[in-house]
Amino acid sequence: MKLTNRQFQKTLDEIEWLKKFYSKHFAVEAKPFTGEHDKKLRTEMRAVVGRINSDVDKAAEPITLVDGKPGRPPKDRILLTKLHLFQVLFEFTNREMECFSLMFLLNGDEAFSYKTIERAYSDPIVAIILHNLFVMSSGEPRRVDSSADGTGIGLFISKHYRKDREQDLKEEKETSKRKEYLMSVAILDIDTNIYVGYAAGFKSEKKLFVEALLMARKAGFEFDSMRLDKYYAYQSIFKHVGKQTRVIVIPKKNATIRGPKEWKQLITSLILAPFSFLADYFKRVRSEYNFSKDKRKFGGIRQRLQERIITAAFSRATLHNYSAKHMKS
Repeated sequence: MKLTNRQFQKTLDEIEWLKKFYSKHFAVEAKPFTGEHDKKLRTEMRAVVGRINSDVDKAAEPITLVDGKPGRPPKDRILLTKLHLFQVLFEFTNREMECFSLMFLLNGDEAFSYKTIERAYSDPIVAIILHNLFVMSSGEPRRVDSSADGTGIGLFISKHYRKDREQDLKEEKETSKRKEYLMSVAILDIDTNIYVGYAAGFKSEKKLFVEALLMARKAGFEFDSMRLDKYYAYQSIFKHVGKQTRVIVIPKKNATIRGPKEWKQLITSLILAPFSFLADYFKRVRSEYNFSKDKRKFGGIRQRLQERIITAAFSRATLHNYSAKHMKS
């Protein structure tokens, strides 16, 4: 088939109608809330706590330098990492967590003050353990069908990212520059709902996307396909994800057929089989669903220092993976 800009623009003009038609007639209906699902939800917390207790020790084993000297992390750093994850999981304040640590450490170990618990968010050894823990939680290296998306995490519980994002789009502002939000990007394995790549920070979503990709690749993950929203609908996206990855994204209104072979293949698929293309594209709603679930579960981030805010977000991503593994079983 020979592509023309006229054919392409005709499809783009119809795409909004096609999306609405597909959603109305072909979208998969939401599954009802069953007793079996309720049972999994009630036992999920126990499974996550068990994984924290067992996996933190394993995540600390590869660390051979502590404060520039040979050796494994001291026991208190490992305990501190566990307490940190429990704090994020249960949404405890630092002072509430200090009381919790007294109950958790009934074996005679020294308890941690609320100041020490807060400093864990910027402790470099704790950060390394958390990084290793996220990689472990992603599972064995594999090829995945994926979806990638970014969102803003509120630093104040009263903030609502979606509403502010819609307002910023109207005013042509960049939401990632708001100081009351942390931008995060997650690459999701759509078969398991597990994050295989993650990045968070006070920078553009595109830069965080590249960081999340790099993280996933360093862990050994490769991508058969990747679903993206219009924010990523630029031709150079293939330079980032790789030519071997099938990209599913709806081009922007002002796009043309000029570009690399992979771009033209994407356009051809959209023109020849729009409903098949949309069926694949709409799998990316799983990214939005998981982001929404995480926000409902963990709420806003209380920390104020940037490095501590990023650590809190990273811990949430790890806990998400633990929950996803449990719910998948």
